[in-house]
Amino acid sequence: MRAMWSKPRERFSLEELSHLYDTLVKHPVVTEANKDTIVETLRSIAELMIWGDQNNTNFFDFFLEKQVLAEFLRLAAHRNSRRGGVGVQIFQTLSIMIQNTRSETAMYYMFSNNHLNEIISYRYDFSDEELLAYYISFLKTISMKLNERTVQFFFHMFREDTYSFPLYDEAIKFFRHNESMVRAAVRTLTLNVFSVKDAKVREYVMHGEPKAFFPQLMALLREHFNQLVELRMCLLRQEPNIRPRLEALLPEMDDLMMYCNDILLLGVPALSGHMAKCFWELLIEPCLLPALLFKP
Repeated sequence: MRAMWSKPRERFSLEELSHLYDTLVKHPVVTEANKDTIVETLRSIAELMIWGDQNNTNFFDFFLEKQVLAEFLRLAAHRNSRRGGVGVQIFQTLSIMIQNTRSETAMYYMFSNNHLNEIISYRYDFSDEELLAYYISFLKTISMKLNERTVQFFFHMFREDTYSFPLYDEAIKFFRHNESMVRAAVRTLTLNVFSVKDAKVREYVMHGEPKAFFPQLMALLREHFNQLVELRMCLLRQEPNIRPRLEALLPEMDDLMMYCNDILLLGVPALSGHMAKCFWELLIEPCLLPALLFKP
């Protein structure tokens, strides 16, 4: 009887946030029966936290005290979150919070406890295209908040002189993805990383574990150039149906060259020199010069 006449919770209140937290805790395992409840709870938490960031700092205190981000991590680790709605909502909720949080203290908390690095590094089922789209968007959103201070939170130390950079490492795996929106997001992320004025970041992207990125970029340009040469020969032989292939290839080559130009325009001498070296050794000398000298 008492429950029937209890006062409803105010939407934007600590009571409501506490209720949402309790709901997450009550569902330690993601199942078909509870996944919709978890998705809606995650969505609502993002909404309340953004409101609290702008109106009531006690919301962040609660988020910190209850370690709500650890609950996100627990959910992301569950095998049923590796594809489908729960994983999508985790990435969307985190993206919304990161993009819209204005409090520097709150932002530093979200970045500082390594939970995001772990969420980034889990093995998801990227055959789920919606999940991949939100994952890449999540990574790009983080990259937009990088500076000399925040980037330090995204290095994962193994030993004193050995570390990884999961945000960058995982993103560049999709550099050659067949979906153009994914490729564009990865290029934006890398530019955001390259623009951070930090010696450790620049050393890592040029000489760290994923040092094959620039050779990978040159290899892709080389493949496109070889395709262009092949299509030119087909045109000389007056083979049919060459124009559609050219119309598909040339815009992608143009996008890649514009991306290379964007890297140079960052004005980072060491990075520009490194890319110029890769251009000469991996593209111009072995590929472009012989083609220019060749007479069919």
